[in-house]
Amino acid sequence: MNTPLEIHPKEAKSTLSNSSVIWIDIREDEEWDYGHLAGVQHIPMSRMTPEYFSRFPKEQKMIIVCRSGGRSMRVTHSLRNLGFIHAQSLAGGMIGMNTLLEKPIPVLMH
Repeated sequence: MNTPLEIHPKEAKSTLSNSSVIWIDIREDEEWDYGHLAGVQHIPMSRMTPEYFSRFPKEQKMIIVCRSGGRSMRVTHSLRNLGFIHAQSLAGGMIGMNTLLEKPIPVLMH
């Protein structure tokens, strides 16, 4: 079964405590500093390289996060092209995720 390109925040939230799923927030430093999910790796899209991902096995489950889902979808497409068949974009990004959190995380809106 093919892994969908996007994952809904409700489904994604259940994987936050799953160590076999890597969450990567690709927002820029200013956005990250404003607010982010605990335990999520941070690599700004502007500094992202294929070499960064070479440390992960191609079958690694990854959830890519940005503010609203646009940038994360572009990165997810790139990762799929590199062979990461289980990379997924968080649908709606942090804005979408905040609809499910008891205490929403601040999201820089610029």
